[in-house]
Amino acid sequence: MEMFSSRSTEHLAFVSRQLARLLESKPLPSALKELKDASPGEYTEDIEYLQQLLDGATTGQRRLQPDPYRAIQKLLPAVGDSRETLFREFVAYIRQSRIVFETYWAGVIGLIWYLAAVASVALVVALIFANSVIPSFDGMFTEFGARLPEFTEFVFALSGAGVPAFAALLAVTVAIVVFCVWLFHRRIQQMAPLPRWPKWAPILGRIAETYNFGLFLNYARILRTCGVEPQRAVNEAAALTNQAAALPFDTSGEGPSSHEQFPALTELGVAARLGQFDAEISHQCEQHLGELTLALVNTRDRFSVVLKLALYLFVGGLVVAMYLPIFKLGSVI
Repeated sequence: MEMFSSRSTEHLAFVSRQLARLLESKPLPSALKELKDASPGEYTEDIEYLQQLLDGATTGQRRLQPDPYRAIQKLLPAVGDSRETLFREFVAYIRQSRIVFETYWAGVIGLIWYLAAVASVALVVALIFANSVIPSFDGMFTEFGARLPEFTEFVFALSGAGVPAFAALLAVTVAIVVFCVWLFHRRIQQMAPLPRWPKWAPILGRIAETYNFGLFLNYARILRTCGVEPQRAVNEAAALTNQAAALPFDTSGEGPSSHEQFPALTELGVAARLGQFDAEISHQCEQHLGELTLALVNTRDRFSVVLKLALYLFVGGLVVAMYLPIFKLGSVI
């Protein structure tokens, strides 16, 4: 499953690319008319949807998932008459982001399927062992006046109740992970900021902050390309990307002198006072793309290590619990 495409968005992605190219040399009404005249009838709905977005309409919109273009509506009030520039820049940003996030998402999907397959095999084997083998061992140990090893009793609880308990715990853990991944995936599909509540989490918090800050930088760059004054572009972008109230820099030099968490803000403030804001924010966006890619890969790798370790401990515990009666049987007889 790709991050920014589905059957419902393939046509929209195509017409958005064509419209962005037409807007380089034509005004919006002419570009829309030319695109509609050149396209088959099945593309009409998508063209009209883009027109609604660029007109700022909020009613009568199609059900579309995923829809990263809807984020344009949040930026429109700040750009005034520069709708064409906003659309071109936003489409280019989506195309750039798609490569990064689809590569990352493919790895996440592969990891989830791998863990699900291993966990399913382990649970099936454990359930078969609990219902078919453990009762026989229990009878043999009872016949010789002994009990099954404590660890085996703990895991299988004689009647096999322990395995379902382990399965339930594993299912809850996987459900939490899948929910977090789904939530992040959903927000990224919409080109929307991630919530700030994962900030406390060791792994999720950092990736949420990194992604939101990258969104902030690109929103500010897009607004600035549309002619929005630097301070307002930063303020608007911060408000739309779940940034803290004190995040925007002060171009007059009266605000915070440094930002420990994101030094890029300090550098943007200095560049703005030197009249070099546009060049600096373009550089920061390019640099942050590499940092975000690295953060995504590191997050996936850390999740992989944690989940694999938990799964392997679970499987290892089952194997030990299954083989302990065999090893202990000789000393009981």
